Amino acid sequence: MTDGHKKKARPTIQAIAERAGVSRATVSLILTNRPEVVSRFKPATVEKVRSLAEEMGYTANLMAISLRSPHPTFFGLILRGRGVADAHSWHHQALEGQFVSGVMEAARLRKLFCVLATQQSPDAEAAAQRVRGLIDGGVFGAIVRTPVPELDEPMRRQIEQGLPVVIVFPEHPTACSSNAIDVDNPGVGRIAGQLLRDAGRRRWLIISDDFLWEPIRLREQGALAAATEAGVNVELLTIPSDIGEAGIVAWLTPRLKDLRPDGIYAASSVASVGTLHSCLEAGLRVPDDTCLVGCDASFWRVPGWSAITSVDVSWYEAGDLAVRKMVELQESEQAVFDNVQLSPRVRAGDTCPVSAAT
Repeated sequence: MTDGHKKKARPTIQAIAERAGVSRATVSLILTNRPEVVSRFKPATVEKVRSLAEEMGYTANLMAISLRSPHPTFFGLILRGRGVADAHSWHHQALEGQFVSGVMEAARLRKLFCVLATQQSPDAEAAAQRVRGLIDGGVFGAIVRTPVPELDEPMRRQIEQGLPVVIVFPEHPTACSSNAIDVDNPGVGRIAGQLLRDAGRRRWLIISDDFLWEPIRLREQGALAAATEAGVNVELLTIPSDIGEAGIVAWLTPRLKDLRPDGIYAASSVASVGTLHSCLEAGLRVPDDTCLVGCDASFWRVPGWSAITSVDVSWYEAGDLAVRKMVELQESEQAVFDNVQLSPRVRAGDTCPVSAAT
């Protein structure tokens, strides 16, 4: 490689200090540009250091500036992590993408920067260490999307120690006493039931996943309450967790042929899409023979397929709100806020009619 193609060395504080004839500490302090710090030095020294820094093309290290600043700008964004990107991960990519977009836009408006980590790892302890390393690395706060069980206690300790932590969509919302943003999960189920009732459906099927996640159970309870109020017949069907997303249609289709419900509520994004496909395989026309209401499925779009009427919450708004709550904690020098429940809303599709009053 010729000299003309060598990578140019990045100017350092030490190089500026040597040319200015001052200490490295002096350069570092002057380049913070904080008036109360800069005023300690002679104007000629300040001008010399700044001129040399500009001449040499020095760019300050953002993390270093943040750590020195009374208002640090770096926060941790800890995502659940999918681990794979395949044809069945659409729901994660769409929803997580909306969440990250909300976080990034709210951070941009406040001139904040996020440091990203994921919890996805076959080794739970390795994931916990990765997150602890981020927290201990100097961030002023953290946003955690659906922490894995191994992180529940570490995050609670961080809150007790005063770190602004916001937990978004916890796995066990009723056990999360503070600092959580979640959707009104029973409300999601109740709204889904109201849609089926308004469509005149009398034989309901509620389909959920066999996950340990409490939100699925809470949505199921809300739909059951709506069924009781409507005085309709209702069946429950739980998709086993061991069949995977790809196996849902083969498992569900024969059961739909036997039950032939005229109204279906699917309590998750995965169950929603699997149910629509299974209805077609079972010979159930949607929405003529059966109405389908899904959850978190409004972003699913496949040419030639019906858009699913879905009861969702805006993951973009959840990301935006998470940043705002974290900043509020920092500015108020508080560590705790009361849990916030986001109101679910109906996303009209083709699988169940939606009245103007809904």
